[in-house]
Amino acid sequence: MSKKILKIRIEQCNLLAGASPCPRRKVGAMIIDPVSNVVISDGFNGTPRKSKDRLCGGDVCLRDSLSVGRGTQNDVGCHHAEMNAILNSARTGNSTLGKWIIVSCSPCMMCAKAIHHAGISKVIFANPSTDHTEGVEYLKKHGVLCESF
Repeated sequence: MSKKILKIRIEQCNLLAGASPCPRRKVGAMIIDPVSNVVISDGFNGTPRKSKDRLCGGDVCLRDSLSVGRGTQNDVGCHHAEMNAILNSARTGNSTLGKWIIVSCSPCMMCAKAIHHAGISKVIFANPSTDHTEGVEYLKKHGVLCESF
């Protein structure tokens, strides 16, 4: 994939992040086929599908109301963008084996494990984060290529 096309895909991923209702951090993720450059799935961090709530705590951010610090307790709060993209791919019957995922920030450990086990071969993150270095280290240790752009 050319640098020009990759830059466009990253811009799309950052725009997708803007769809997130999260007041703390907006994250977008896109799974692409590196051969055809087709987007097979995408996602952003937010509440469960068909939820009537605007935020994970109803009208408030659960992480804020519980005073959860950045980069900690990633199981508390909204569904993560990477998980949504992987699950949306499964929901529509699109394989993630050998695909790439573009994420607007570095993945947390929980998402890194899902990326690895989904068979995604490369992670490109647009805005490297110091909050989730353990996720990137996990991916590298398990043979998933990681690239920041």
